[in-house]
Amino acid sequence: MSKKILTATLFLILFLTLTGCLDTFEEEKKVEKVLLIGSPSEENYLHAQEYLLEGNYSEALKYDLKQLEEDLKYFKEQSAEIAVDYNNIGLDYDNLKEYSNALKYYKKATKIDEIVLPEKSIEKATTYYNIASSYASLEEYNISIEYFMKSLKIDTDKENILASYQEVGRVYEIIKNYKRSYEYYKKTLELQEKLYNKEDEKIFRTKSKLRELGKQLK
Repeated sequence: MSKKILTATLFLILFLTLTGCLDTFEEEKKVEKVLLIGSPSEENYLHAQEYLLEGNYSEALKYDLKQLEEDLKYFKEQSAEIAVDYNNIGLDYDNLKEYSNALKYYKKATKIDEIVLPEKSIEKATTYYNIASSYASLEEYNISIEYFMKSLKIDTDKENILASYQEVGRVYEIIKNYKRSYEYYKKTLELQEKLYNKEDEKIFRTKSKLRELGKQLK
């Protein structure tokens, strides 16, 4: 510690003693969170990914929660790393069909994303997409569409945008708004034709869906 810092610290202690605040200062220092130096291991994250691929979502959740606990020792809670952990935990709950718990963690991630990430961010858009999907699973369709639109507004990844178009089209079809559903499946087809070979099965499926919706509109 340099002399300058030490002098300032002694002056602060003297001032707090004279003003009767030293006890409060010491208590705050005791509870202050001290972050460790370095980077945490990704071992828990890797285990979680293995279980996720196997479809063992309970085990994936267990390891993602462990990863969060470890990461919180190294990173501030308001950091992109912690937002990723929250998103992963949300995904585990989503796969377990515990959609309310999933939303709780996705929204924790979003609160951080909105602070630490740039306005247009794939990570932020992905979290909005996940929130939208959970609301759709809970049959909260209007809220679902709202979050899909938030995702589309800032997403820059064409595959992600394509997935959002398809989901918005699907949700509008569920609520029998066939006109809007047709519009989004048409957007889906236009983007698919730019990304895939014209013989791709995905294109045929979308064309088939558009024909079905076209009949509903007559």
